[in-house]
Amino acid sequence: MKKYEKMLIGMNNEDFNCYSNKGDWLYIANRKDTKKGLFRLPNYLHYFVSLNDQRLPSEIGVVKTINGQITAKDLAELDFKSRDKDLKLITDETIGEYEWFLEKVNAQPDHTPMAVTWFERVFPKKEKELRIHKKFFTGLTKEERKEIFEV
Repeated sequence: MKKYEKMLIGMNNEDFNCYSNKGDWLYIANRKDTKKGLFRLPNYLHYFVSLNDQRLPSEIGVVKTINGQITAKDLAELDFKSRDKDLKLITDETIGEYEWFLEKVNAQPDHTPMAVTWFERVFPKKEKELRIHKKFFTGLTKEERKEIFEV
């Protein structure tokens, strides 16, 4: 199984709807996760949650190199433990989703802000899928971006 050296990290900044603790690992929120009444998002946006017991929501995560390495199976186990789900429910298909997430994150350089949105396709049939992508902040100077995302 492929090992990855980067992970999406929480930054705790309420101005950007990031309520997870600074340094928490993030993963895409599932259907049962809630934003706990902290913020509202347009229907095309989605969010991440921290991989701990609290599962705090974050609209944005930052790519950082971690100490050591992580595999898709490790990430799946972390997510399942934080949701109190049985680890026996992890299948190869499930691990594939975590692999996809880690590949997207590891394709970006350190200190890159990332977001997750819904992509809708209507033709030839109606589909809706999640996309992880780089988040641009055009209203911020280089110094402001560095101060927010590289700490």
